[in-house]
Amino acid sequence: WLKRSVLSSSLTRRPYARACNFAMVDLFLPIFAAAVAAAAVAGSVRLLVHFQKPEDSGFKSGLLCKVIVVASLTLSWLIVLLLPLDVRNSRPVPGIPGLMLVVWRVGFALAAAFAVIFVPAASFYDEVEDDDTVPRKCRYVLCRMASLFFFVACAVGISYPFLSDVAVPVEQYSCDAWLDAGDLDGSDIKLCKASVPAHIRAKADVEVYLIALLCFAGWLLLSVFGGIGLVSAPLDLVMAFVDRPRPVDERTYQQRRQLLGSAAQAMLRHSEALQQQDADLAEQTGWSARRRRRHLGTEYNKFKRDIRLLEDEFERLRISKFERGENLAVSCTKLALGVTFAIISLAWVSHIALYVLIAPRGKPASVWLNWLLELFEHPGLYPIGVAIFACFSLYLLLCVVAGCLKFGMRFFCVFSIHPMRYKETPLSSVLFNVELVLVSSVAVAQFVQEAFADYTRLTDADALFHAQIRYLKCFGWFFKTNFFVYLLVGVALVALGYLTGRPRDRGEVGLDQKSAERLEAIAEGSVEKGSSSSGRHWPWGSKRRMSRAEGAEVAAAAPAAPRAGVIAAPAGSMV
Repeated sequence: WLKRSVLSSSLTRRPYARACNFAMVDLFLPIFAAAVAAAAVAGSVRLLVHFQKPEDSGFKSGLLCKVIVVASLTLSWLIVLLLPLDVRNSRPVPGIPGLMLVVWRVGFALAAAFAVIFVPAASFYDEVEDDDTVPRKCRYVLCRMASLFFFVACAVGISYPFLSDVAVPVEQYSCDAWLDAGDLDGSDIKLCKASVPAHIRAKADVEVYLIALLCFAGWLLLSVFGGIGLVSAPLDLVMAFVDRPRPVDERTYQQRRQLLGSAAQAMLRHSEALQQQDADLAEQTGWSARRRRRHLGTEYNKFKRDIRLLEDEFERLRISKFERGENLAVSCTKLALGVTFAIISLAWVSHIALYVLIAPRGKPASVWLNWLLELFEHPGLYPIGVAIFACFSLYLLLCVVAGCLKFGMRFFCVFSIHPMRYKETPLSSVLFNVELVLVSSVAVAQFVQEAFADYTRLTDADALFHAQIRYLKCFGWFFKTNFFVYLLVGVALVALGYLTGRPRDRGEVGLDQKSAERLEAIAEGSVEKGSSSSGRHWPWGSKRRMSRAEGAEVAAAAPAAPRAGVIAAPAGSMV
């Protein structure tokens, strides 16, 4: 019984008699939870409508995929925002005991289901929806999902018996007799003060082990991409203000337009060469062929990077010529957001250092942001505290997406880039970023619970993360030593030094002489690469939709990207 009680609740929980006071359940909690859920659904739908391409905006166009996107995003927001609800359920009026623990487990189970089943299935289906070369689309999706599910089931089934042991540290007392606190009458009683360290050992439940696996995968994304995003998210907005489109005369416009056309034609030739070499390697096997495919995968990612930069440059040139530069309000908004994001990033790094990492004798050097959140614990100020908590928590998810894009723009051998653009984002890219956010949201929930431990004290999340997942045999070392937190801060510091010296993506162009030279380098480099690249049987997409409506020159290059090959969604490959 003691083992079960320790593993299901924190050792510092409120008294049982007080927790069972059902008559004092806070009615504000379910009302506020319903409002948060409604806001999450509305925000997810708005994001999808904002980014999806016009041809995908119809009600029946990819309806199932859109439902999965909205449900996944909603689930991600809710997982992160469950912590304030858990705090409200624990104080000032005790809620139903164990309710939030059930909600946490159900939320994480749904996150695992969407991350491993629904989002990959939607990605596989989106790839072949308009591909006439795949006659049996449902069979194709089921075969891919069966392979993925078999791999995940084997990994979990084999590792669970060996890695699911839990050892919770406790202090063991040996006393001749025990007295209740109410039995003390002030007489001379020998108190039992001697204790020795001990551990309560047990086997974690399957759902707890799955949550730990999901947290571990999410931490890998959060620590790397989140660290990069803490720097790149504010820096990109500031650089967007610095490089904002300015008015140009007709002569400059024609010169730059001609240069863009030359670069686009060079990219077109380069894409044709890649496509031809892709077809040449389609039937080849062996180590040499695999090496050439990996090399061409890198070249293709570079090609997509250059296409994106050309599209951005054409849009800037159009705004400079026909709109006489970017609207001043838009430019100032970018600068204001960049400064705000920089302040939030600085607050996060300082809080991590002062509260999580610097803790002599187990006592943090400063409570910092916990103090800010505790100011709004009073019932009348509770929504303000939730808003502040949401800003800091959801900002980490934004940093993960921004860091992933920045990483893909600089390092091409890992995965292809999937930028999110207004009315220009294909559904495959939306699904990739949804998978990224969904997996990262679990790690963000665990991280903010630890970073705001004073604010989230006495909650069911505290029991779940600190009395169970933290002391798992396999993953416990990473959590107890704050390995991922150190990695997050270290990556952020490295990214700060690197991006400060090279704030613009390689090949990024503008309207000055130096950027014109970079644009010419793209054109010349594409011609050279077109004759020397190796081929690849592309695994992501007969539905390569990267051209924009504006710009005939750039639009001509984009559809020529390699389209051959068996399709595997980026999100599915990532899982």
